[in-house]
Amino acid sequence: MSPEPKPLHPISIVFQTVAISKHTIIPLALVAWNGSQSNWLGFIGAWGFLGMTMAVFAVIGFVRYWFYRYQLADGELVVTSGVFFKSKRNVPVARIQNVDLVQSLFHRIFGVAEVRVETASGTEPEAILKVLSLSEVELLREQIESARKGVSSEAASQAAMGTGAIPESATLANGQPPAITAPVSASTTLLQIPLKWLVQAGLASNRGFVMVGIVIGILSQQMGNDNQFVLRIVRNIPSSREMEIARSQANWWESWLVWVGALVLVLVLIRLLGIAWYVLRFYGYRLELRDENLHLSCGLLTKVSATVPRRRIQWISIHRSPLLRWMKLASIRIETAGGAGKQNEDAATTVTRRWFVPIIPESLLDELVEQLRPGLEWSESSLEWQSLDRRALKRMRRKSSLRAQGISILAGGLAFLLFDFPYAWTLGVLVAVVLIPLNIWVAQRRHRHFGFAELPSGEGVVIREGFWDRKVSCTFYDRIQSVSCSETPFDRRWDMQTLRIDTAAAGPADHVYRLPMLSRPIASELFDRLSSKTSRIEMVWD
Repeated sequence: MSPEPKPLHPISIVFQTVAISKHTIIPLALVAWNGSQSNWLGFIGAWGFLGMTMAVFAVIGFVRYWFYRYQLADGELVVTSGVFFKSKRNVPVARIQNVDLVQSLFHRIFGVAEVRVETASGTEPEAILKVLSLSEVELLREQIESARKGVSSEAASQAAMGTGAIPESATLANGQPPAITAPVSASTTLLQIPLKWLVQAGLASNRGFVMVGIVIGILSQQMGNDNQFVLRIVRNIPSSREMEIARSQANWWESWLVWVGALVLVLVLIRLLGIAWYVLRFYGYRLELRDENLHLSCGLLTKVSATVPRRRIQWISIHRSPLLRWMKLASIRIETAGGAGKQNEDAATTVTRRWFVPIIPESLLDELVEQLRPGLEWSESSLEWQSLDRRALKRMRRKSSLRAQGISILAGGLAFLLFDFPYAWTLGVLVAVVLIPLNIWVAQRRHRHFGFAELPSGEGVVIREGFWDRKVSCTFYDRIQSVSCSETPFDRRWDMQTLRIDTAAAGPADHVYRLPMLSRPIASELFDRLSSKTSRIEMVWD
């Protein structure tokens, strides 16, 4: 235990200053640069103002560093901070689930890390230590683990004393009872992701479109209110007369070749950006099993080291996009107790929940899933899947057909109103001819791939759905929070109901256990069976 409160690493002053000023430094620098263009007085005033602002930020960072202390005392992690509004937070060591590390490129240069201490209480960390040296991080982890084992040993001793005398069989040769020892820590590597898999994941993902959207957003910011950026582009575009002359002098296939080449270039760029995203985020990915905790680390520039206790996992979801299925790959997401997603997730939270296993071959999938929960037996092919009945397929076909008809009528009406097209009804008919068969076919495929089943061990339930992006997810009876059965007016017309299962966390896995369009007898039978099983098992929150 730490007898005295400890400060953060001195370099945290720099990181605190950067964190405070990162939202204002660029606008202030632009203002200073514009002010310095007028005369020498404006230059001194603008850059002097910027220097004073940064000095104020540095003072704030120093004050935060000076008044921030942490210590381990009496089985608690105590964190104090604040100058005028003081704050003191006591986190019982026995409730600490994981101590996660986030290292950006600058953290790694200075040999420090941001530490996030989490419990099972919710989505926010109980304490964030910005920043500690790596030696202090390891010392903190050892002290927390030692204190946690000490608390566990003490609780076990009290439980043994409370149950009465120790059995005769549990004695040594000298007649003394055996000492209670902490379990030996073991580490087993479950998965390591090579660079080849990350390249395949980047090729199969649409992350490149996100990167292109970011680039377009940056370019749009450069346009300004007077659209000078657009005007510069327009000036460089040849006039229509020049384009007609150039077109007359060129063969038709040359124009098509240019457009096809441009399209291929854009597609290649999108895939390369997707590969770059996966490599930057997950390079060096390693998943280990330490005692009953899953420890993962990854990252090229920003390195993340996080821990997920297996007992907190409430939802396991396997995702397969079309390209991933073609490459015989998949990805795994999880949800944990108190782990509902939030808008601004940090790097450790994003990796452990939304990208727990970003890519894995199908041949290794079943073995890894079984490691996520002790005693779990997992094999999708051996599950006894139950599909929706034929009445549900008929309803899905009718719903898809009505949707396609509505789109065709809307397309014809817009063509008539906006373009004064005399044969607008022809456009609507063409849209209907294309969309109605397509929507009916998609409905049939969705019905075919939808299914639900119970695990062979009888400890949980599984659901699969999706035609384009397929998802298979499972939860367990000791993790289920509620079972509900509902019906809409359309459900009552078809004598159907919708069954839904909720756990303590929903969101990061991007999948829910929802069985729509069940016939009323089947829905009632499932509801009674699931309610009976979940009521007999105590729900596990952590």
